[in-house]
Amino acid sequence: MARDMCTEVRIEAFNSLAKMQRVSGGVLLQSLSKKIIKTDTGSASSVKGKKLPPKLSFPCAAGIFAHGVEDEFYQVRTVACKTLGALAKLSNQYAQKALDLLMDMMNDDTEAVRLQTLQTLFDMATYGCLSMQEKHMHMFLGILMDANIVVRNAVWRKIRR
Repeated sequence: MARDMCTEVRIEAFNSLAKMQRVSGGVLLQSLSKKIIKTDTGSASSVKGKKLPPKLSFPCAAGIFAHGVEDEFYQVRTVACKTLGALAKLSNQYAQKALDLLMDMMNDDTEAVRLQTLQTLFDMATYGCLSMQEKHMHMFLGILMDANIVVRNAVWRKIRR
């Protein structure tokens, strides 16, 4: 549904994803990457002498957020951004990889998307799942000089908290 032709369906899909309480780490990580991530080396494992099938990958989750943050409609990008932050509470590894997508969203053409990105980063910091890396600092500091005064003021308010 995150790739549906109807904008409203895509928005609702991301809104629904934000409400998830438990999701496997494999599915979360797969949702950030368009490439299928293998969860097993391909060999079958055994438990008490019984062979088990190899773990399944999650191709249906592949790139959901990569598509969401690149959507042509800013409303979908905004909700995808919000959902990235909501799911970041579930996994630190996911939060670190989601940060790459969020930093790219700081350059979005739409003010609403940039403001939601700031709110998402603030929420992640509040929940203790934001660990800013040096490679992201130039992007974060660049938003302090944003051409839009609303965005600049929002950044300063968030920093002062």
